[in-house]
Amino acid sequence: MIMRVSNYAIAAGASAFLTASPALADVTPEQVWESFSGYLQSFGYTVDATETRSGDSLELADLVFTMELPDDEGRVAVGFGEMTLEDQGDGTVRVILPADTQISVDAAAEDEGELGMVIDYGTEALDMVVSGDPDAMLYAFSAQAMTAVLSELVVDGETVPRDELRAELTASELEGETQVVLADGMRRIDQTVSIGSVSYDGGGQDPEGDGAGSFTGSLSSLVSESQAEIPLDMRFTDMAALLEAGMSMTGRITYGAGQSQFSFTEDGSVTNGSSASESGSFDLAMSEDMLRYGIAAEGIAYNVEGGEIPFPLSAEMDELALTIEAPISASEEPQDMALAMTLGGLTLSDMIWNIFDSGNVLPRDPATVAFDITGQVTPFVDFLDPAQMEALEDGERKPGELNALTLNNLTVEAAGAQLTGSGDFTFDNSDLESFDGMPKPTGAVDLRLAGANGLIDNLIAMGLISDQDAMGARMMMNMFGVPASDPDTLTSKIEINEQGQILANGQRIK
Repeated sequence: MIMRVSNYAIAAGASAFLTASPALADVTPEQVWESFSGYLQSFGYTVDATETRSGDSLELADLVFTMELPDDEGRVAVGFGEMTLEDQGDGTVRVILPADTQISVDAAAEDEGELGMVIDYGTEALDMVVSGDPDAMLYAFSAQAMTAVLSELVVDGETVPRDELRAELTASELEGETQVVLADGMRRIDQTVSIGSVSYDGGGQDPEGDGAGSFTGSLSSLVSESQAEIPLDMRFTDMAALLEAGMSMTGRITYGAGQSQFSFTEDGSVTNGSSASESGSFDLAMSEDMLRYGIAAEGIAYNVEGGEIPFPLSAEMDELALTIEAPISASEEPQDMALAMTLGGLTLSDMIWNIFDSGNVLPRDPATVAFDITGQVTPFVDFLDPAQMEALEDGERKPGELNALTLNNLTVEAAGAQLTGSGDFTFDNSDLESFDGMPKPTGAVDLRLAGANGLIDNLIAMGLISDQDAMGARMMMNMFGVPASDPDTLTSKIEINEQGQILANGQRIK
């Protein structure tokens, strides 16, 4: 499938010219080309080029990188024109690319048709020098600017006009280093890249209707740091085998202020919106044992108006974060997992509040929803193995077992009330009867609820709940909670013991 091609592989084919060990000895143009082509081959590409030696330079023309997709699903070909590797006479090699060139990408996949695109690629003041020795090369590069513009798109033989789809990316003040070391049957890649700013502009319209859309945006002060170890004699097309052979990678991207705008038109109605953030980050790590993914942003603001929205809406948030860590390979022993999310300091505009609280009864303090869970699971399948995943989807295999969960933190704050909690549970997978097919849990969770009675009073005053409904809610809280020393505060300890009994503050309720 075209869309299932590895992101790493595509990135290697399209942009490896701006990336690819400290200077220890001399390198020649031929050695640099061998290292560069081997780097691409490790991502699953077949590399073709016309090589011509001219004085101190190795000239490479008609560069094409081709990848056959797994299970005969199709192929992807990336063409890049030409490149010159020039011996500097001091043991280093300069990489020379045309200031303006075109990158062609052709993909064909079974049951999905063919896709072709041409990207106009340009650089300003690009400088790249390779030093080191054949087993340890350092690519140092910089550029004042880089642009990539989608100039042609062909789908199943039909050209898509530019007014139906356009896309452009611009980056400025680029600088970085990529170190490639060959040792112990592995290719180790360490890379650091900084970019002063990135901007993007895109849009399109429905050729059969009046629908249209556009988006623009920018990010500042991007810094990317990544490390990868890839087995030398294996292809990226078999991710499960690569991981089993020791492949691993980690990466982190941070950025400063960012902003974006969008506009959509449908049935003559226009919707406009914008977003902004003060900073953010993206983290990724993968090895045979686990996959970890994390995103975060601070100082976020959203605005939207028009269309079916009767008035402008806006919201702000101090922090947005999500972290996921999970095992991806089958194991006979429990493996660590984690899931955490924070929606911190959410503030809604008065127009949103007035929809349901026109009398300004509820406190409009910033709201927060956050939780942090860690635990252990025993996976029964290799989640990157297509055959095992197909068996899982068909119901022929069980994904795994839940062994333990720890609630490190729970915080919910809104409308003057606050709920916090923490707890631990273990799970007996040999007992699926006590809790109707669920592994029997054993453990406890401690909860603290503050401001609930005040919130109920406000909801009554607003007419959202009746006195009878409020009485039922208060009775339920008193059944499961005990008064704390602070006003309008309840605490509760919910336990599940070895006998499968559920207790609230020591009193059995099931």
